[in-house]
Amino acid sequence: MIQVSIDKKVREWQEAGLLDEATGKRLVDYEYEQRAASERQNHKPPVLIIVGSILLALSLFSFVAANWQVIPDLLKIGLFLLFMVGCYALAERVRLKAPKYVTLLRVLGFAFFVATMAVIFTTYHLSGQVTLLFWIILAMAILHRLLYKHVFFTIIAAIAAFVAVTSSFDGIGFILIVFGLIVSWAWFHFTEETFDRTFAWLTVYGLLNLIGQYADYEGRLWPLWSLVILHVFLLFYRERAAWQATYLFVAAVLSIGYLIHVTERWLSQRPPSIFEATLLSIAFVAVYLIHRRSDLLWVSFLAIVPFALFEDTGVLLAIIIEVIALSYLIRQDMTRQPTTFAFIYFLVVQLTIYFIYVWDRLDISLFFFIGALIVFALSLALWWRNRTKGDVTT
Repeated sequence: MIQVSIDKKVREWQEAGLLDEATGKRLVDYEYEQRAASERQNHKPPVLIIVGSILLALSLFSFVAANWQVIPDLLKIGLFLLFMVGCYALAERVRLKAPKYVTLLRVLGFAFFVATMAVIFTTYHLSGQVTLLFWIILAMAILHRLLYKHVFFTIIAAIAAFVAVTSSFDGIGFILIVFGLIVSWAWFHFTEETFDRTFAWLTVYGLLNLIGQYADYEGRLWPLWSLVILHVFLLFYRERAAWQATYLFVAAVLSIGYLIHVTERWLSQRPPSIFEATLLSIAFVAVYLIHRRSDLLWVSFLAIVPFALFEDTGVLLAIIIEVIALSYLIRQDMTRQPTTFAFIYFLVVQLTIYFIYVWDRLDISLFFFIGALIVFALSLALWWRNRTKGDVTT
């Protein structure tokens, strides 16, 4: 009734000189939009249809599961492909009428794609190519993120990236490494969200570590070389500064990781080369000198790590990391920068050193008591300094 009456009324008002043509057109368009929005809001499927659809789906899956062994291989693959295409087609069909179901249908479509690939790999006995399956899933997850721009696909891609990289440490070919680098670069380059770029950056870092394995690198410093190689991202993506926090995070994890492992004498069998340690240290210093950014200054301190590893007890490395962590915390506080992550890093360093060098030498109660005193003293010092500056918060 609204469509018919508003067209007639606007025409009458225009003939009577009460409305100009442009205003009349805006009135008609507004009423059409209001009616369409009302229809979308009121368009809810009946409860019986929802219940019936669920029961139909359950019965269908039960039938397929009960007869799975006798179903021909091509028919198995065809069934999952049919479900996958159906979910994507239905998502496009209801995109305007019921947009809240679109993401769910697309996720179901992606799930059926994964199921289809799993059936293909199982049916044709491709168990030796499972790593390839994970990288295909990652590529499709990233494609979904780029096409549909929903954060849920970012989470799926992040999980797929972690599984793909970790499963590749048992062995991976050069072609698959190049494929992973291209996919990860596309994820980093074509997305605007820091969340996506962080996971893409970490995926590239994992792939670079795999290159060291593929090249049969016999040293222990390849994770540091991978961090230096990733510096190329700073050269081509200088304007994307937010992801540099990830660069700093990886550097912090590496420093603690080397401290843990050097105390387990893992370097005693294959000590680092003086020549390699020198080249690596020069590279880390160059990372800072090229950009002169304060966040990269802390990354460049990793240049000390290769030489500290020659002292196989780890005491020298522990002292260096302790000084760097404390200096980073003090600098963040002095320059009025956020101290949360600096404080967490300092605490993690304290706990690492504490467990390595103190755990076996103290009574358990005294162990935790001294640790609590260290944390309390540091917190009190920061609070008192902020109080004297007049900007303390409760």
